Amino acid sequence: MDIRKMTVEELCYKVKEKTPVPGGGAVGAVAAALAGALNSMVANLTLGKKKYENYEGVMQEVLENMELIVERSLKLSTEDVNAFDKVMSAFKLPKEDPDRENKIQAALKEAIRTPYELIEQARDILKYSEIVAKWGNQNAVSDAFSAAELARAACKIGEYNVMINLKSIEDESYKNKVLDEMYEVIGEAKVYYERIRELVKENGFSKI
Repeated sequence: MDIRKMTVEELCYKVKEKTPVPGGGAVGAVAAALAGALNSMVANLTLGKKKYENYEGVMQEVLENMELIVERSLKLSTEDVNAFDKVMSAFKLPKEDPDRENKIQAALKEAIRTPYELIEQARDILKYSEIVAKWGNQNAVSDAFSAAELARAACKIGEYNVMINLKSIEDESYKNKVLDEMYEVIGEAKVYYERIRELVKENGFSKI
């Protein structure tokens, strides 16, 4: 299943089917890609405007980074589906298979990699959402805020999917390492998000 080749309508109808994939992780990756695309849109609407000519360089940086993030996030959506399929295949192995448990644990670790990377992508999107919200075309600042909200959602989705797979991991040192590293990244994302929320309030967009 390659989510990148689906229409939005096809994806929505596929998600609602009575199957576990594509699930939250894949949907979160699509949300991250859309967030990155919104950041790019604001940057594009800023370039070439005399009022914002001092920020041309930083907007080019936004575009370059968002292009990579959108591409990677869309790939993650499909990788998340494939990782889940591998977990299910491992659980279906005969119980008498001496390597069954090792294969399950390896598949679970692979299934953790994709949502963990989604969290990293979301953090980076939030970093650039703050930049375009501050220095981008203010006629499109609501789109920068929207990108941040999508990225925050993607970050939480990544966290939920890491946690559910960690529950079945037996290696405690691995679990602790993942948790420590994940919450460090989430902490960085939170700092960006909180600064963006201050910008939201300063602009009078929301009292929430």
